[in-house]
Amino acid sequence: MLEAAIESLLAGNLNSIGLVLGFVGVLLVFFCGLPPMEILNDGAYVETMVTPKMKIFIRLSRLGLALIAAGFVCQFLAVRPG
Repeated sequence: MLEAAIESLLAGNLNSIGLVLGFVGVLLVFFCGLPPMEILNDGAYVETMVTPKMKIFIRLSRLGLALIAAGFVCQFLAVRPG
């Protein structure tokens, strides 16, 4: 049964799954912002405190980027030849 579900996904639904993953990822990145780059804060004179709310937004934005990447991989596998 699991093998049939996997074959069904690879047959054509994988493209739709990739599209949905990418869309959800873009929404997360849009509303939470991109994660900060630590290299920019390396030479800063003022250190910023990271609050628990900031940590949640950073995690959600990283999750969004991961979903975008996973969506791309799903769509890439859906259009592979053979």
